[in-house]
Amino acid sequence: MTDDLTVLTDRLARLAGTAAVPAEATVGRDVARGRTALVRRRRTRAAMAGVGLTLTMGAGLGVLLVAQDPVDGGRSPAAGPSQGGPTTGDSSTAEVALVSYSGRQPEGFTVAKVPAGFVVQGSDAFVLTLAPTGDSSHYLSFADKLVVTLQSLDAAPGAPEGTPVEVDGEPGAIREAPDGLARTLSYVDGDRRVEIQAWRTVGLTDDQLVEFAEGIGVTGAAQAPRG
Repeated sequence: MTDDLTVLTDRLARLAGTAAVPAEATVGRDVARGRTALVRRRRTRAAMAGVGLTLTMGAGLGVLLVAQDPVDGGRSPAAGPSQGGPTTGDSSTAEVALVSYSGRQPEGFTVAKVPAGFVVQGSDAFVLTLAPTGDSSHYLSFADKLVVTLQSLDAAPGAPEGTPVEVDGEPGAIREAPDGLARTLSYVDGDRRVEIQAWRTVGLTDDQLVEFAEGIGVTGAAQAPRG
């Protein structure tokens, strides 16, 4: 109430041509109110930006949903594992051993070997994800994991790009992501192409990645993603 009277008095004084110099306390209050309003506007803009990002991500995830009913959630990873250029070299010393897998087999892909300490975290008709034991993230979050998919239906035709390898006698190639955080092994399996993304943190060498791939089977339930 006092602030309102002060403002009214100042306005009347200005209209009468006898405006006094504002008191220091009044100026201080005005500055404080201005700063508070500025902070409030900035917070509102930041909140709206976050909402926009969420909506954008939601729209992207909507594209991943398919008409069929794939196993475990019906979500298809866009374009499968991340893309990259040719690998720049192998990690010659293995950081982890491959061990026989004896758990329940997923529908889309079968598994013969897994990195020691890794489990089948989740799968559907589009993707198989292996993660370290205790990893509680969603199986469609691929960081620090081993991911198996079929090549996207929208991928350009042609031979796999990268360092040439053979998987069960079939041509393949290993390429490295631009940021160096992961490698992708792409190889021919009959009339399909399988892609396996291995993050560097998994600890597999290129030879082990090929060995892992040779233990992967593609079932009739597997579907290639789009995008």
